[in-house]
Amino acid sequence: MKKGVLISLAVFIFLGCKREYDNPPMSNIPVGEAITIAEMKALDYPHKFVGDSSLYAVVTMDESSGNLYKNIFVQDATGAINVRLFSSGSLTEGDSIRIYLKNTVLGQYTGMIQLDSVDTDLNVIKIENNRNIIPQVVKINEIDQTMQSRLVRIDSAEFISASAGQSWADGVNQASIDRVLTNCSETDEIIIRSSGYANFADDLTPTGNGEITAIVTQFNTTMQLIIRNPSEVNFSNPRCGAIYVLSKDFEDGSLTSGGWTTFWSGTTAGGTDWGRFELFSSSDNAASASNFDISTFTNYATTSWFISPAMDLNSLAPGLPILTFDNTHRYAPGAQLELWVSMDYDGISDPSLQGTWTNLSGTVNWDLDDTVWDWVTSGPIDLSAFKSSNTYIAFKYQGSNMDGATWEIDDINIENQ
Repeated sequence: MKKGVLISLAVFIFLGCKREYDNPPMSNIPVGEAITIAEMKALDYPHKFVGDSSLYAVVTMDESSGNLYKNIFVQDATGAINVRLFSSGSLTEGDSIRIYLKNTVLGQYTGMIQLDSVDTDLNVIKIENNRNIIPQVVKINEIDQTMQSRLVRIDSAEFISASAGQSWADGVNQASIDRVLTNCSETDEIIIRSSGYANFADDLTPTGNGEITAIVTQFNTTMQLIIRNPSEVNFSNPRCGAIYVLSKDFEDGSLTSGGWTTFWSGTTAGGTDWGRFELFSSSDNAASASNFDISTFTNYATTSWFISPAMDLNSLAPGLPILTFDNTHRYAPGAQLELWVSMDYDGISDPSLQGTWTNLSGTVNWDLDDTVWDWVTSGPIDLSAFKSSNTYIAFKYQGSNMDGATWEIDDINIENQ
């Protein structure tokens, strides 16, 4: 009996002394007067908040891409503002939050109005998730300091030639870089600045034209943009004024329209030529090749070519033509997709046996992340050394009976102006 009493007492003491570390008293943070971003920006600054007041807003950009550090952007119905954090927190794009303003400081740094000294543990309460803000559609020449920190979308934009097909930033040296965006009139320009710490720093900027979603920032008197993710830069249209020797976007629902051909050798199983290039139909059609049969979990040995029509490039100006395309892949291990060029292929024979082919794969920016379908721009590939009246380009896919990735390509363009 004495032993049982001692055990019961020990259990009581242990449970009685247990502390609840996982439930901070967030509900004890006062609310006070509600203030909007417009009202906040109308204050004289620097301004330190000393009473009980709160800002309700939605996070429009977080730190997840590495393009921001100890910073977020928030927006409400009246405006937007940059919020500087004491430490990296757990705030995510789309979070609806309340910021308790006591001891925070409203100020300005290099032209940017900021709310500083925000502690995510002591000042921030999450209210709801997935409250994403719809970007405001603007033109480049409409962006001014009144739009600081806003989420915007620009249509019919493209990078100037010197910024297209270049790395967003310097990931090796972790240095930020400015790239220049323009519109089709080429009279308006704005800087896009990216951090060398961003997880996309060494990816290449797209070379086409289209829409971009970004946050407006300011450095002294210069207006700038920063992107949340390269997936929000959809430049799949031809550049303004561009003329193409060859253009293939698969939106007509055909793999072989325009004179494209396929050549395949491998294993036929269940009526399927595994590894042959085929049209992948989706909201944005693309060419796809895979040697894996998911129904049997089997890889088949294959070699597959996707070959352009013959092109006469003799009359093009120096420095042209330039090839660009988008690519993505998943399910490694497996051989990398390859890019080849020939000036003496006959257009009908097995390219593995006929024609002199040069491997240009080393000049391509390939998608290296096999965990997600994230389109990567190849970068500008100079074909000026292969001018002839009979030039072909080809994509070569290979898989073995042991492994093989799935590769997709899209928006193949060869520019001559």
